[in-house]
Amino acid sequence: MSGNNSTIMPLVSIIMNCYNGEKYLREAIDSVLTQSYTNWELVFWDNQSTDESSMIVKSYDDKRICYYYAESNKPLSAARNLAVQKANGEYIAFLDSDDIWLPEKLEKQLDGLIEQKDAVISYCGFETLLTSDAESAIRQADFYSKFLYKSHNSKSIYNKLLRGNFIIFSTVIIKKNVFDLTGGFSEHLEQNEDFEILLKASLHTNAICISDVMVKYRIHSSNNSYLNARKNFIESEHIFSNLPKSFQISMAKDRNRTREKIYFIFFEKKWKQLISLLNPRYWPHIGYLILKKIIK
Repeated sequence: MSGNNSTIMPLVSIIMNCYNGEKYLREAIDSVLTQSYTNWELVFWDNQSTDESSMIVKSYDDKRICYYYAESNKPLSAARNLAVQKANGEYIAFLDSDDIWLPEKLEKQLDGLIEQKDAVISYCGFETLLTSDAESAIRQADFYSKFLYKSHNSKSIYNKLLRGNFIIFSTVIIKKNVFDLTGGFSEHLEQNEDFEILLKASLHTNAICISDVMVKYRIHSSNNSYLNARKNFIESEHIFSNLPKSFQISMAKDRNRTREKIYFIFFEKKWKQLISLLNPRYWPHIGYLILKKIIK
């Protein structure tokens, strides 16, 4: 797609939520402005920042940047829903205020979506930017370094997602009407709201992948990795329970519970969890996780 061919250039609404994100904000906005694809709007939702975020955004003289100041500070899920309500685009994309897009991201992904009309989700490769030497951040960066993508044409990714989220949300473009079908972000979720959106959207449509690295995903330190891990398992259980029942969903639940028990054994030293793993329902998932570790 030519960045100047207006006849086939659908509007992309880029959702950027921000709360006191001044440190890396200019890098994020600059990466939008340097996109080779030019028919976009940036819906910037200021979640009542108290730093210089507002001043930074307003310093840009570009009518495509739409600044909104929240009436009250909201959790990320609720703030994202409010920002999406302001979107005018046929497609929406999400960019965290500390992440960076490479210049051809939008153009390459939209090329694929326009060519393969039965797919309305696109995701792409990424690399990590580690900005902390905290053990939890280093562990997270190591985890993401194992995300190796292969480009694929239009296909369902629903069953693969049930094995675990493998998509960074700043890489995603999705058609807005399909996003609307999901009902938006569940506002009670604090950690896995993007995972739920991907699962719900994948019930309705196919996705394509471009393996090229087109996003730089920044990793910060985590002050409470224990609580974050617990929340991840609890929220995943809730998400699976609210999807249409199937054998794959039952397996996803057991897999999530197996991972939870293994996490508590190895990272929290809760040895009593070993007894529960004697239940045969968990054995296939233990074998899968061991095999996955060996292969990697």
